[in-house]
Amino acid sequence: MRNKIKLLSLVISSGFLLMISCQSVSNDNQNRIRVSGEGKIRIMPDQVTLTINTAFTKPRMVDAVRETQNTVDSVIAILGKYGNKKEDIKTSSVSANKDYQYIGNTTKFVGYQAQQTIDFVLHDLSKFTELTGKLLETKISGIGSISFAHSKADSILREADLIAYDDALKSAQKLASRADVKIGKLLFLSNDGSASNESTGNRTGMALETFSKAYGGEGFKIAPEVLEFKRTIYTEFEIK
Repeated sequence: MRNKIKLLSLVISSGFLLMISCQSVSNDNQNRIRVSGEGKIRIMPDQVTLTINTAFTKPRMVDAVRETQNTVDSVIAILGKYGNKKEDIKTSSVSANKDYQYIGNTTKFVGYQAQQTIDFVLHDLSKFTELTGKLLETKISGIGSISFAHSKADSILREADLIAYDDALKSAQKLASRADVKIGKLLFLSNDGSASNESTGNRTGMALETFSKAYGGEGFKIAPEVLEFKRTIYTEFEIK
């Protein structure tokens, strides 16, 4: 009988301790305030990336490759005067294939096509018109896209993080004041880590086709839009 009483007492005591433990966790979770903050920085771009396409179709593959390479060499020679050859000029794709065109109701073989794509970063936007004018004098097949960005994007995003934290802190303080409580130490801090909230550049809708013919005249004038760098911070503060 004594053993049974001791066992019952142990079960009751354990149950009581477990209840106290659960209550402690519940209160710990309740005595917190969770808020998010947003930081935005708007700034003009200081660089632009051009995607330059070169392609030729010839009866013989060797001729298509030779014509494409000659044009690429001319383009790189021009780009070298406006930027660093190792850092600013990148050949992003090279291909050589049979070329087919849909003529009438049938697909016909028209020759062999060789093409290369070059990405170039221009750091002086005032030279954009002059540069595109020079490129139009070559036999490029077109400029596929133009993308504006900022050379100090990483630093700007870090500054946006700080602004977002300040915004979150102010929100927490205002909510605590309205609820007649005080916030304590910071318990959790994180940014969203989402690429969708980071400015990756402003890509224009401009696409130029020159059909592998050289043209004279001036280049294009641009009016880049303001870039917006945005970050979101999530915080959790203790409530005293």
